[in-house]
Amino acid sequence: MSIVNERKNLSAIHAYKPIYNSITIHYIRDMIYMITVLIIIIILTLLLKLRLKLQLEDATKIAFFGLGRSGISYDFNLHQMTLFLFGKKIKELSTQTKTEKKTEVKKTSQEPNKEKPKRVRPLKDILALIPKSSKALYTYSISILKSIVVEELEGQVTAGFDSPDITGQFFGYYQAAYYAVPSVVGRVQYQPNWTEASFDANLRASVAIPLYKIMYRSIILFFSLPLRDIIKITIGRKERSHDG
Repeated sequence: MSIVNERKNLSAIHAYKPIYNSITIHYIRDMIYMITVLIIIIILTLLLKLRLKLQLEDATKIAFFGLGRSGISYDFNLHQMTLFLFGKKIKELSTQTKTEKKTEVKKTSQEPNKEKPKRVRPLKDILALIPKSSKALYTYSISILKSIVVEELEGQVTAGFDSPDITGQFFGYYQAAYYAVPSVVGRVQYQPNWTEASFDANLRASVAIPLYKIMYRSIILFFSLPLRDIIKITIGRKERSHDG
C-alpha cells in the first residue's frame, strides 16, 4: 500500500508542476513589466526641464516656474496665482491680503516644561567647514550655471536709480556683459534713465535646466562635502555642566 501511495503522491506532484511553472513565469513577466514601466517613468521625468519664464509687457506681467509644463504662474497685475498641470489650468488662487483677520486663540499648556539638555555648536567648528565646503559649492554653482539653457530672451529695458553714479555703474556692467556674451545679452536692449529712479520693461525671457543635470551635479556635491563634520555640527554636543 505504501508503494501505491507514493506513486499517487508523485503523480499529483507532476500534475501540479506545470501549473506552478506557469504561475512563476507570469509572476516574473509582471515584475519585468512593472520594473520597465518604472524605469521609463524615471527617465522621462529626468528629461523634463526646470523652467523659469518671465513676460513683462505693457498689459501683461507674468512669471512662471515649474517642471516642464506643470508649475505655478503668478500675475503681478491681478495678484493671482495659477496652478498648471501638463499645460492645463487646474486652479486659481488670489494672493490679495484680506481685510478681516482671524484671531487665533493660543492654548497654554498646564504641563510643566521639561528642560532638555542643551547642545552647543562651537563657532570655530562651523568656520572650519567653510574652506572644506567652499570649493565643492563653487564647483556646483558654476556647473549649474553652465547647464542653464536660454530658450527665449528678447526685449527692451529702461531703468534708472536714485543716483546717476549708480545708474552709470549698472550701465557699465551691462556693457561688460554685452561684450562678454553678445549672443545672449545682445537680445536685450538697455536704456539708462539718468534723471530719476524708474523701471520700465518690455521683456520676454525663458531659461531652463534639465532635471537630470541637477540630479547628477547634486550627487557629486553630496559626496564632495565633508558629511561627517556637517552631521556632527548639526547634531551638536551636550553642554558640559560647570557645577561642582
